[in-house]
Amino acid sequence: MTDFKRVSQIFFIVAITLLAATVLTGTAQESSNESSKIQQEISDTDLDNAAQAYAQMQAIHGEFQQSVQQSEDQEERQQLQNQTNERLVLAIEQTGLDVDTFNHIMAQVQSDEQLRERFIEKIETLQ
Repeated sequence: MTDFKRVSQIFFIVAITLLAATVLTGTAQESSNESSKIQQEISDTDLDNAAQAYAQMQAIHGEFQQSVQQSEDQEERQQLQNQTNERLVLAIEQTGLDVDTFNHIMAQVQSDEQLRERFIEKIETLQ
């Protein structure tokens, strides 16, 4: 894989993660165990599930971008955003993860280079 393609994928992961974090912030609940969760290692199963959710979220985001560009009505755009938020949460939950766990995994993916490499490989196998 070329360096440009890898950097592009990493940039896209960061962008979609930021989108997901922004969208899902309202649905995620803070936990007193948050600091201990950061120390836990992410299982292959959870990483697989996060990659599946991420791939679904990419598709949902693409559909949203296309729909928003076609709409000039602000109310319709807000309705599209709300529907997209629901779809993003559902995409995560259908993989067996909850929003908090997904956000935790994505934060770890952003901060841990080896985990990010594994995550990118998993996403590449899904495409």
